[in-house]
Amino acid sequence: MKDKFPYLGNEVLITEEMCDLNEHMNVLYYAQIFEDEFPFYASLGFSSNYFEKGFSFFTLEMNIRYLKEMRKGEIAFPGFRYFAVKPKLIHYGGVIFNKAGDACAISENVLIHVDMNTRKSCEMNEETIAHLNGMLADHALTGDLDFDLRLKI
Repeated sequence: MKDKFPYLGNEVLITEEMCDLNEHMNVLYYAQIFEDEFPFYASLGFSSNYFEKGFSFFTLEMNIRYLKEMRKGEIAFPGFRYFAVKPKLIHYGGVIFNKAGDACAISENVLIHVDMNTRKSCEMNEETIAHLNGMLADHALTGDLDFDLRLKI
């Protein structure tokens, strides 16, 4: 399934500090691994220059499914993919894999494009939408997902 996620993030060593009383990684760190992938977000075309123009994204919804526990000493490998794009919305997700390639967690996110001057949603410009649709088409070439999506836009 790893090959269906064209953007691979940085590997993360699961440390003792990341583990809870159940001796596996605490849910907080799954979310952190999914959120720490700034190069993935930069692939959207949203550099600091984009934000300086007064636009950003807010997370509307996030869903994480925990499939297999990760324990101290294991390595987490996050992968990401775009699922859908609309003029104001992006649906993307990621999977955290272990060294054996097992999916340990699945994350889905819906982002809304925001004009930071009004702090209200607004459509992305045509160039940005075209860029995202191109990436979406490239990501779709990796094949169908091995799981059902729970979020929709």
